[in-house]
Amino acid sequence: MTMEWPFVDYQFPSLPPEGPRLAIVGEAPGAEEVRQGIPFAGRSGQLLNESLKQVGIERARCLVANVFRRQPPGNKVGHFFASRTRARKEGRGIEERWGAFGTSDWPLAEFAGDIGHLQATLREYGPSVVVALGRTPTWALTGQNGILQLRGTVLPCRMVEGGEVVPTFHPSYLLRGQLVELPAFHADLRLAVERLGR
Repeated sequence: MTMEWPFVDYQFPSLPPEGPRLAIVGEAPGAEEVRQGIPFAGRSGQLLNESLKQVGIERARCLVANVFRRQPPGNKVGHFFASRTRARKEGRGIEERWGAFGTSDWPLAEFAGDIGHLQATLREYGPSVVVALGRTPTWALTGQNGILQLRGTVLPCRMVEGGEVVPTFHPSYLLRGQLVELPAFHADLRLAVERLGR
């Protein structure tokens, strides 16, 4: 079942950065990302690119990744998670190592390898700061839930020793009628730049 889901791998920097490194992590690829074969290639990617440029971040010098490398049906990341009860009913396993997503859901074991792959990639790349675009990457990178409360803060990264995470909104959230939050999104990206310069 899952192997049929479209797959997109990470976009590595074209130039290895000197000094502190920045990574940008989203949730999962959408249709345009699958079509082009790179993360953040659609409308969300355009908004991300414009915002990065506005705050002085060169995307080509950042690792750009997603927690999950497969496009879920209907672009719903909920397909990667289930409660213990639902997983048992469907004959699927859950992966407890990463902790609960929200109050009761856990990553399904068949997708936990993607989270492990992200961790290995981040450890190899060695970012000092990771921008978490949305709820799913904030949870994966920090173990914490609640993007509205956590955005704009600096949290320790559980995947990279000594790394920091700056949670912020996912660009697709902004495009779904929340452009009023664009200044906060830019402020969060500026915070990541500040933390990178420490």
